[in-house]
Amino acid sequence: MESLTIKQIVQKHSVLICLVISVILIVIATLLYPGGSLLDKNSIGFGWSKNFISNLFAAKAINGAENPGRIWAIIGMAFQSVGYGVFFYSYVKKNSFKTMG
Repeated sequence: MESLTIKQIVQKHSVLICLVISVILIVIATLLYPGGSLLDKNSIGFGWSKNFISNLFAAKAINGAENPGRIWAIIGMAFQSVGYGVFFYSYVKKNSFKTMG
């Protein structure tokens, strides 16, 4: 049985790792979101059914307070973008496409 190194494991599962990190960081951002929604500006915290994900990226929350979760949301979205980029790069690299014509 072949033993995989940490580097090989990370390379093999890099897309999954990026997406898991992204989800964790977005959840942290939701926990730090001060509050406010379109329905109730005085609500506390982030409500998955009352807020939009884009609310996490604003410098100020809807209730007017500074949003300490913003940086976590931005970093989380960066990890998601990197994960998608790695996926599409590896997909194209593994699959040969014939041109039509």
